[in-house]
Amino acid sequence: MAKIKESPKKHFIAEINPEIEDIVNQALAIAEEGDIKKAQDILIDLKNKHLRENYMICFGLGVVYAFKANHDEAIRYFEKSVEIFPYLAEAHFNMGIAYQKKFDIKNAVKSFREVLAIDKSEDYMVKQSRDFIKIVEQMVKKNNGIDMETYFEANDIFDHAFACMEKGEWKKALEGFKAVLTKDKNHAQSYGNMGICYSCLGQKEEAIACFDKALEIDSTYELAMANRRITESLTLKEGEILDNLEFESVNY
Repeated sequence: MAKIKESPKKHFIAEINPEIEDIVNQALAIAEEGDIKKAQDILIDLKNKHLRENYMICFGLGVVYAFKANHDEAIRYFEKSVEIFPYLAEAHFNMGIAYQKKFDIKNAVKSFREVLAIDKSEDYMVKQSRDFIKIVEQMVKKNNGIDMETYFEANDIFDHAFACMEKGEWKKALEGFKAVLTKDKNHAQSYGNMGICYSCLGQKEEAIACFDKALEIDSTYELAMANRRITESLTLKEGEILDNLEFESVNY
């Protein structure tokens, strides 16, 4: 008979089932030996037989998909696992690794911070989580001259502005990229994308000024060079909006 354990700290109910945990651990041992398909079959069969969603089964499937380098599926199952049982440090840690391999630094840091909040030991997960966060902090400070939190805030604003630009909402995109620059004043990509927006709004002079600023910050920024040449070749009337230009843009 499975036991149900309710945490006094958070509103969740987690099923504690030693039999399931044993099967999951056996499946993961098989995966580590190289037979990933067999491990996956065991866990999927276990999942199908078990009516209640179990955090250990989800964790096991996350690990199996991580072995298969299917990081999106791995993250999906790790998220399910910690949704059921938020204090499973191993799930947060492996989710951080999956995000790291997807180059999603913000979510990797978020996951590793959960590890540090849950696990007060000094085991390898804690040390690796702490080291990763420290490296990101140092790199952001060195490359951008700002703290990590400000960098992530600027990243979120940039993503929204970039989405507006992709939809041809040039004025909204411009406001977004300008907002990025209030947090990260030397962000060459924002200047480069502002140049694209100004070009599409028929503001050639402003566009070239933005491309020049991007190249002042990063003289090797090839997209800014190419887009500047395109803009220079245009014959524009002031304020003439162009929606069919083929510029190359770059994300954060």
